[in-house]
Amino acid sequence: MNNSGRPRARTALFALVIVLLLLAASTVAAGPGNWWDVEPETEVPSPFYDSILYSEIAPKLREIEQNSNRVKVEVIGQSAGGRNLFLVTLSDPQAMGRLGQYQAIRSQMLKDPAKAQEMIDKFGDFKVPVFINGSIHGNEYPGVDAAIELIETLAYDDSPEVQHILENVILLVNVVQNPDGRVLGTRANANSFDLNRDFIAQTQSETRATVKILTEWNPMVTLDLHGFVNPMLIEPTTPPHNPNYEYDLYLTWAFQQAEAMEAELLAQTGLAAQIPYRDDPSGWDDWGAQYVPMYSMYHGSYGHTLETPSRTALGVDAHYAAVWGALNFIADNREAMLHDQIEIFRRGILDLPQMLIPQWLLDETQYEQYNALTIQEFPAAYVIPAGKPFQQSTHQAARLVEFLLFNDVQVEKASQPFVLDSVSYPGGTYVVWMNQPKRGLANTILDTGVDLSDVPGLEFYSAPASWSHPLLWGAFRAVAADELAVKTSPVNNPTPPAGSVSGRSPAAYAFEPLSLAAFQAANALLDRGIAVQRVPASFTDGGYTYEPGTFVIAANKTLANELARDYALDLQGISATPAGAVLLSEQTIALFGDEGVRYALETLGFDYDIVGTADVNAGVVENYDVFVNRNRTWSGLANSGRSSLSSFFAAGGDYVGLRTTGSRLAIDAGIINATSAAASTSNNGIVKVNYADDSVAGGFRDADYAFVEGPTWFPTLGAGVFASATMGSGDFFLAGYWPGWPVSGAADQPVIVHTANGDSDVTLIGLDATFRGHPENSFRLLGNAIFGSLE
Repeated sequence: MNNSGRPRARTALFALVIVLLLLAASTVAAGPGNWWDVEPETEVPSPFYDSILYSEIAPKLREIEQNSNRVKVEVIGQSAGGRNLFLVTLSDPQAMGRLGQYQAIRSQMLKDPAKAQEMIDKFGDFKVPVFINGSIHGNEYPGVDAAIELIETLAYDDSPEVQHILENVILLVNVVQNPDGRVLGTRANANSFDLNRDFIAQTQSETRATVKILTEWNPMVTLDLHGFVNPMLIEPTTPPHNPNYEYDLYLTWAFQQAEAMEAELLAQTGLAAQIPYRDDPSGWDDWGAQYVPMYSMYHGSYGHTLETPSRTALGVDAHYAAVWGALNFIADNREAMLHDQIEIFRRGILDLPQMLIPQWLLDETQYEQYNALTIQEFPAAYVIPAGKPFQQSTHQAARLVEFLLFNDVQVEKASQPFVLDSVSYPGGTYVVWMNQPKRGLANTILDTGVDLSDVPGLEFYSAPASWSHPLLWGAFRAVAADELAVKTSPVNNPTPPAGSVSGRSPAAYAFEPLSLAAFQAANALLDRGIAVQRVPASFTDGGYTYEPGTFVIAANKTLANELARDYALDLQGISATPAGAVLLSEQTIALFGDEGVRYALETLGFDYDIVGTADVNAGVVENYDVFVNRNRTWSGLANSGRSSLSSFFAAGGDYVGLRTTGSRLAIDAGIINATSAAASTSNNGIVKVNYADDSVAGGFRDADYAFVEGPTWFPTLGAGVFASATMGSGDFFLAGYWPGWPVSGAADQPVIVHTANGDSDVTLIGLDATFRGHPENSFRLLGNAIFGSLE
């Protein structure tokens, strides 16, 4: 290729960099006016080459935009730490003037593929969007630098090769997907989330900003720039392949494009590459929708992870070369690739069957192995009733539908009542028809998932092996396997959750812990100094039985109306405050946990302080009301730490232990008389759970669902130890990967237990109630445990 327009200047790293590596970075300070006016801050650059600083990126992009009529720069959101996210759109000057027309055609592909093809023929020079994601892991520096060098080349270079690319491509570059990680020198963002594990949960602002690009543009190709694997790794992947992809269409082009990237990498740098699909039997799968390239495949993208082989400037060169190979391949094969992308959407709209992977792409052994899991039988529709008696509150359906719509899944609403499987559903019930262009994404979100435990030879790069928004967000949905006779109309926004206030001249108002909003409201009231009581046991008033853990406030109609309006809670007047009601106070919480636990606490409205091993050893926990622990072992503490925790428990401090490690600390410390058992941490999935009638399980259905990773249960319980939840009986494992689960001994075993250790409440939760912020429904278990576990 012609490299004449590519900047090559790099300097040796000064000793100052070593000093910077030891400094903590402050929060970014964007200028009060223009996005390109960024105040410098302490940053941790790459120690291996002269990487561009985050504070230098905005001025650099502004310079390019001002000096090239091929470039548009926009801020598409902010990171968790408040730093700007930049999208660069780049094509030839004529295309830049009619981006709206190109987006209209992309949108038309989802509505009427044939008409979209007509529009493409009319344009003649229709260009395809290609999305590049720069360094989603902040300390994988080369991706951002390669992205900027690619932008500069395409912005300034007039070589025939560049012109050929510009004539065929609209390049969309998310220049720095993780500004916080780049500044701090960390893999994760400022909230400690690995953003490349967040695309099915979408808890982080950076993730949602990227999702918006994908839903607005439906890019034909997505290239996600990572490091570090040597030889350079270029997807497509090893099995298992998620059956919700149209994998035959994807693999046809993804494999050829990977080989083109491999060839360009060799030509420019002399480096070899590995393509997992071709070169490896297992270990680098594309099963999970939590990754950028895999998630993008649901929007019609040929998605690739690129793992550069070097942390040095050579890693920048490798990314640059591989992407350059992809751009040339796209420019040469645009029409055929676009035809097959449109076919993905056409199959969905017409409810056409999926196809096997073409045999020319597989040898005889691969053919059976690769096709084993790749064909999906889609139902006719999913049905989501909006409120009671199907949903515990109006929050669950609204949350699920909002997520579907944000992800470009089409949702409709029934115009009259109808019957499905002998159950009557009211008019206004949401219906997700599966004859829609992005049926794979709809099914990925709404399906239960697949039990892969008995499939031989499977190996996953990372959990989870299953996710189900209805089951893990507490939303009821029914499946219409066959035709459903009901008239529906499109929905643009879900009906917002709605609260209510009932009861004349009550002695108090009660609201049940049926939603995350109930905990948010209770914590907000406590923060305002307003009295809130909690009733540990179920009680009956006015012929209605209230859940354990129900919150009670004074008979203040104005306050009740406020909670109904602002939190969409149902408040019911009661004739008397129940016996045993406990006056709540704001809990001071010491947390030894991961980002998922932090996210859950913040979602519930709890304040907390993070503590580490040194803090526990120094006795810091004794200053708190509750110690929530996911990650600290008893044996890993110094004698001073064990002594301090013993004093904390003796003084009445409450303990909430999460998963195996958090549970084992309580058992080893002798504050609960129980034993624990656990499966491997590689085992994860969705399980059936039976909940007891107590305040730890308050607000949950008797039979519900939860997520486990390294499932933990408690085979023996001593005197005074009670089970708040047990694993389901029989076929308790619904979806995921847990080889040997039927003979594990976990069926019917306690998975949440609690006891009194003097004045200390001890609760152990063997489920993964907060996994990466996804299983929102089980966040409430953590809230219940913190507010007090005993009757």
